[in-house]
Amino acid sequence: MKEKLEPVTPPSRRELFTLRLMILLGTLSMGVLLVVLFKRTQIGYAPMYWVLMAAITFNCLAVLHEWYHYAAIRIPAAAQPQHPFTVDVLTTYFPGEPYQMIEETLTAIRAMKYPHTAWLCDEANDPYLKEVCARLGVRHVTRTSRKDAKAGNINNALQYATGELCVVLDPDHVPAPGFLDAVVHHFNDPEIGFVQIVQAYSNLGDSLIAKGAAQQTFQFYGPIMCTMNSYGTVLAIGANCTFRRAALDSIGGHASGLAEDMHTAMQLHAKGWKSRYVPVVLTRGLVPNTLSAYYAQQLKWARGTFELLVTAYPKLFRQFTWLQRLHYGTIPLHYLAGIVFLINFIVPVVSLVTGYIPFRADLVEFSLLALPAIASVVLIRHYVQRWVMEENERGFHVVGGLLFIGTWWIYLLGFVYTIARKKVPYLPTPKDDSGPDDWRLNIPNIFVLVISMAAIVYGLQADWNPYTLFMAAIAGINCLIMVFNIIASLQLRKIPDRYDWVKTLLIYPLLLKKQFWVFRHIHLYSGIRKLGLPLLLAAIVLSWWLTTGQQGVTNISPPPGITSSIQAFITLRARACRACRLHRCTSRGAMARSTCFPIPWRRFTTTDPCP
Repeated sequence: MKEKLEPVTPPSRRELFTLRLMILLGTLSMGVLLVVLFKRTQIGYAPMYWVLMAAITFNCLAVLHEWYHYAAIRIPAAAQPQHPFTVDVLTTYFPGEPYQMIEETLTAIRAMKYPHTAWLCDEANDPYLKEVCARLGVRHVTRTSRKDAKAGNINNALQYATGELCVVLDPDHVPAPGFLDAVVHHFNDPEIGFVQIVQAYSNLGDSLIAKGAAQQTFQFYGPIMCTMNSYGTVLAIGANCTFRRAALDSIGGHASGLAEDMHTAMQLHAKGWKSRYVPVVLTRGLVPNTLSAYYAQQLKWARGTFELLVTAYPKLFRQFTWLQRLHYGTIPLHYLAGIVFLINFIVPVVSLVTGYIPFRADLVEFSLLALPAIASVVLIRHYVQRWVMEENERGFHVVGGLLFIGTWWIYLLGFVYTIARKKVPYLPTPKDDSGPDDWRLNIPNIFVLVISMAAIVYGLQADWNPYTLFMAAIAGINCLIMVFNIIASLQLRKIPDRYDWVKTLLIYPLLLKKQFWVFRHIHLYSGIRKLGLPLLLAAIVLSWWLTTGQQGVTNISPPPGITSSIQAFITLRARACRACRLHRCTSRGAMARSTCFPIPWRRFTTTDPCP
């Protein structure tokens, strides 16, 4: 693998000031939006309003949690050698994993320059791997029981290993020769319990699933983990983590569970050990490239982190610092996104079928009011991408976001399993993902697709007022997201390998795609990073100018001037009367007199006739 020994550049004082100012402006923009949305005058049909507001509030808190992890980025200085450490490097094998992958990883471990002892923790006592270990000079250790899964396998090997440091590598992560040289000297500080480095991948191009799963990690292993250095909350990840043996011994060895790496970090932090994150790419592994492998991984993580929240977290709460309490209390809530996405699917469907509208806000002015908050999310995310690892990790990460939404039912399942106390077996994420996915994995998303399409057809047959069109648009976006996830599971990228004529047809589109990649990364993304603050200020000024004027920022009634003109245009194009945003009409004739009846709003009714 290509070695990258130098970490990313620490932020300058100017960069840190700019970032924090953008976060402050974004927080204020989001606060203004929420204050307006929570006004009683905005309540349409109350049950839908409060459910939707709960989802919106969750999304805002998730963004603030992300910004909180951008506000204090710190890159530790390279540690200088002081004295040599004895090191054990452990990797694991589970029956069914490819021999070639294990052999490649063991060969790379033996090629690491810093003196060390290599170990294979073999769950199968496999004769072939015993021969490989003998040939490569790797110590082979096995066990008769599979208690505590991966954690138990590692702890079994620790009975025989005697090094001062212990490196845990996943069998699909191939280390660089300089791996240990970049890590071990950080243990010169006797309070450091573990050092984590980047988890990078070599198979991003295998499928849309692989690309999306990798994109979901870019921000985390970049600016988010870098900021954890400042907060004392660096997470131990299951791969590429180096532990001080004394620290592991102080907690009785590697902790067990579906999220055994997070559990181990919790135990070590509770014991007072410090952690460090070194943002350097020194290994490359395999990200799941099929839907079944990805879903298995996500269910394991969701169920495991929820379990830690309700079991380990309360027990260790008093031993954490306040920042660690916040950290370990909020990380599992990431998987509550499954519930939020379900709300986002249900609300437009119910609205289109019943005609009930959750908000009474003017759509145009609401969009203008939301502009600074949306701009903040996009611009801040791009600004901090100067601290991701590599150029190909920069961008909008659309594939990762769509895949995340399409995984809603897996996250929901993890939450339900936690409440029901249903166990999920610990199995390594499948590494040999050459087989096709089971189409039944798409059933939940197919259901959302069908219901949303039916609601669009039904709703637009009833009326074409702007609110119905808006809800139809939201439902349509949900349909496109579901279609993407279904297509992604089909592994269409493998088709050119099977048919030469397809590969020929794709020559010019792929050349254009390459040029578009250069344009995006060299000009677009770099421009957004450089002009992040001015663009955000421009969005705030534009929103303020268009939404205040004579009306005031909290008045959502249609303002004069450009907003009312746009609203009138939308109303005309929608072939509905001006009262349709408050009524269901029995006639859809363009600009014709219609008989309207009031929607059963709570705290609001009207009998104003249509013109």
